[in-house]
Amino acid sequence: MDNQTSDTLGETLVEKGFAPNLYLLDINHALSVPRDFPLPAPWNLPSRMFGFPIEVCRPDGGQPRKIGLRHPLLADHPYVLHVEAVLGVEIDRNGAPNRYGYTTAPTARWWHAVDLISAGKWRELLDTQDFTEPRCIMRAVAYGCRYSHHEDKKAAGYITTAEAREIMREVGATEPDERSAAILAFSAPSPCRQDTGSEHWPINHGRLCAEDVAWGMIHGIEDGWFRHDRSGHLQWSELGRERYAAGDSAIYTEASGQAAFAF
Repeated sequence: MDNQTSDTLGETLVEKGFAPNLYLLDINHALSVPRDFPLPAPWNLPSRMFGFPIEVCRPDGGQPRKIGLRHPLLADHPYVLHVEAVLGVEIDRNGAPNRYGYTTAPTARWWHAVDLISAGKWRELLDTQDFTEPRCIMRAVAYGCRYSHHEDKKAAGYITTAEAREIMREVGATEPDERSAAILAFSAPSPCRQDTGSEHWPINHGRLCAEDVAWGMIHGIEDGWFRHDRSGHLQWSELGRERYAAGDSAIYTEASGQAAFAF
């Protein structure tokens, strides 16, 4: 920050109680909704977009401090209305980009999708999908299939494949006819060996589009290519590794040496 630059907005935010001090304001890059601030539905959903609706850009290189909404529809958020009333200004609906044009607004769309999937609120995600984008929702579907809540004794993902399918239908995704196509586009299975000698077979998919990754996860679980380990993380199964090695072949060789049909 240029010491010659007056930070009137920052000082006002601290004075009005929206931040404890300028140091934390710069670290957080946002105004957070206080825990005791009353929020009706849907604003009380466990979404970082709803919990930190106002982006803050620190002063830099002569550019003054700015604040902006992480999504235009947050203009109706009760806390946003409160801040606007106290400051007497309308907060920019298009985020608060820094001098290089970067803003966290696009990232907040991902937060909204993955936070609600992780919280078991996928129906609420569909109800509030205007705050995110289909590709973010499909990425969150893949995340929900891949990982599990640490307290879930089933350790079988944040969402089931049936739930994942319903979400994909709601966002207009088209299921591919060839179930193995997306999976075979993933990176080849490669083990990670721990010091204890145990092996883990992580699933990597490179830069595939969100829709292909989501369908790959769904089909991979349903057809046995992937399985969840005891910690709830999805990995390649022995069957999946064998079938991947066979590629498009209708027949693959099992670890036992016996031939099997790939369907």
